[in-house]
Amino acid sequence: MSYKKFFSIFLFCIGITTLAIFCNEHVDPFSNEYPIKSPITQEGYQIVLATTDLGIGENRFAFIVLSDKGFINRDYIVVTFYATANHIHESKNTAQFMYWDDLNRGSFVANEIFPYPGKWDFKVDFVDNKKDISINGTFTVNKKTVAPDKGDKAPTEKSKTLDDVVSFQELSTGNVIDLELYRHSINEAIKSGKPTVVTFSSPAFCRDETCGPQVKVLQKLSTRLNPSMNFIHVEIYNNPVELQNDSKSGLYSEAFKKWGLPSSQWTFIINCIGEISHRYQGFVSSEELYKTLRFYITEEGIKNHCLAT
Repeated sequence: MSYKKFFSIFLFCIGITTLAIFCNEHVDPFSNEYPIKSPITQEGYQIVLATTDLGIGENRFAFIVLSDKGFINRDYIVVTFYATANHIHESKNTAQFMYWDDLNRGSFVANEIFPYPGKWDFKVDFVDNKKDISINGTFTVNKKTVAPDKGDKAPTEKSKTLDDVVSFQELSTGNVIDLELYRHSINEAIKSGKPTVVTFSSPAFCRDETCGPQVKVLQKLSTRLNPSMNFIHVEIYNNPVELQNDSKSGLYSEAFKKWGLPSSQWTFIINCIGEISHRYQGFVSSEELYKTLRFYITEEGIKNHCLAT
C-alpha cells in the first residue's frame, strides 16, 4: 500500500470517528469514576466521596460514610488530608454532618484549601459502637476544575422554560413539577440583576449514593426566598418523556453540555454580576444552601453583590 493511500485511509478513519463522537448525543460525558469509593474496611465501613472535581484553592469536600448497617450519622467527623506527591502537607479538619432534609441520612461537609495539584490521601476518624474507626481514601486535585469554579463567569446558555414546551412533562423527569423553577432560562436570570440558584439534575434517574432530592430543596428555598432571587432547575436530559419509556434513549440537554459538568447533579449560586460564588457537586441540603443564600438578602449582601449592576 502506498504512503498516500495509507494516509488517506488514516484521515478518513479519524474523520468518521470524530463525526461519530460529535453526532452521537448518547455518549456519556462522565468519563471519570464517580463517585469515588474507598475500599471497605474489615469492619464493613466505606467512604463515598461526592466531591471529585477539586482544584487548587478552597474546596467544598463532601462525603458519605457507610457501614454494613447503613449510613453513619454524627454531628462531626475528623478528616485528615495528606499530599502524596512531591509535597509534604498535612491538614486536619472537622466535617459537619448535614441531614438531607426529610431523609434519615446525610453527608459530611468540610471546607478545605488544597495548595497543590496531584494525588492526595485522606483519613476519616470517628467512634462507632464504642470502637475507634479509621477509613482511608484517595482523590485527585487538579490545577483547574472541570466544571465552572468560584469566580468564573457563569455560562449564559439558554435553558428550557415553560415557553419552550407543550407539556410540563418535557421539563423534568420528576413526578412533581414546580412551574416557578422553569419561568426563566439561565441567560435571562443572569441578566435580571438578582442572585440565581441553578440546579442540574434528573430527579427520576439519580445514579448513585450521593444523589438526592435536589429539586425538592430548590422548591422549598424558592418558596421561602422568592422574589429576592431566581431559582432554576435544569433537567440534564433533553427528552424526559421518551426517557421514561426507554432509559437508554436519553439525550443530554444543550445547557448541561455547555456547562461541561463531569457528574449528574450540581447546584450553583450565581451572584448579581453573573459570577459563580458557590458550587455544590452532589446533593446539597436546604440547611447548607440557606447558610449561604441568606447573606444575599441582607443589606451587606445586596451592597457587595448586587449594586454593582
